[in-house]
Amino acid sequence: MDFLPDAAPTWLADMKRQRPKAGLKSVLASALPERLATALADTLGLSGELAAQKDASLAAAMQRLKGWQFRPDGTEGFAKAEVTAGGIDTAGLSSRTMMANHNEGLFAIGEAVDVTGWLGGYNFQWAWASGHAAGQAIAERVRG
Repeated sequence: MDFLPDAAPTWLADMKRQRPKAGLKSVLASALPERLATALADTLGLSGELAAQKDASLAAAMQRLKGWQFRPDGTEGFAKAEVTAGGIDTAGLSSRTMMANHNEGLFAIGEAVDVTGWLGGYNFQWAWASGHAAGQAIAERVRG
């Protein structure tokens, strides 16, 4: 995961020169939500002012922030699983085929699409129906 996709790999070293008395938490909080910035700074273990940090340590921290790896270690279980909003805008997809309007051959289905369903199977129905529509369209394309 890249927590700072718009930042150059030298961003922390650059911030050290611009704001030497700032701490890592406050610098990260200028680009990320404060709670996330605090958690990342704590995990990275760089405390104190940026001026006190070696450039190599800041470069290593940036490398980790731009290529963070994690492995989920569990879930809340099926009873709590749900997606409530977000995803690909339906206006960008064909409602008949689920193909992207501006990217021929790209299909999006299920919870990848911004469709909100109530709990109780509605999201499953949407996933199955949109998958069926895309599958049929792909099969037609393959048959030619």
